[in-house]
Amino acid sequence: MIESKISLRKATVEDAEKLFEIQRKVFEPLYEKYEDHETTPVNQTFERFKERLKTGDYFKITLENLLVGSVHVYPKSPGVMRFHMINILDEFQGKGIAQQVMMRLEGLHPEANRWELDTIQEEKRNCYLYEKMGYVQTDEKWKVNDKMTIVHYVKTTRLNHMPCL
Repeated sequence: MIESKISLRKATVEDAEKLFEIQRKVFEPLYEKYEDHETTPVNQTFERFKERLKTGDYFKITLENLLVGSVHVYPKSPGVMRFHMINILDEFQGKGIAQQVMMRLEGLHPEANRWELDTIQEEKRNCYLYEKMGYVQTDEKWKVNDKMTIVHYVKTTRLNHMPCL
């Protein structure tokens, strides 16, 4: 089973260059496809990238000890966690890695009763994955340009019950 071969390890500043390179590789095709010059991680500076390593939890994703991607999660507010970015190298996509990583991270944060993420509406594979995992698209949308819209997803992980009177 692939999930037993996937590891999450906290990233450090020493990992920054390699993880920055992976982020660029993952987002380069999307940058070319959608021509998003303003918000693309491809144009992010290395200094800004390194700052993100200090916010929340940034993990290296390995498959059989091979670095295949990264993921950044952080608390947005009490009880609300946010997947900021999930990067899986193209040759490892479609193997269930992102799904396993998300399930593990959700399990690591039992205090969270809500998870959030954003993705490109036009990337149907991403939308399908998130919806399959219980995320629901909200009405929050942000049109980046004529080719690309960012959509917001939310997943409630446990119900807040009102006490019986």
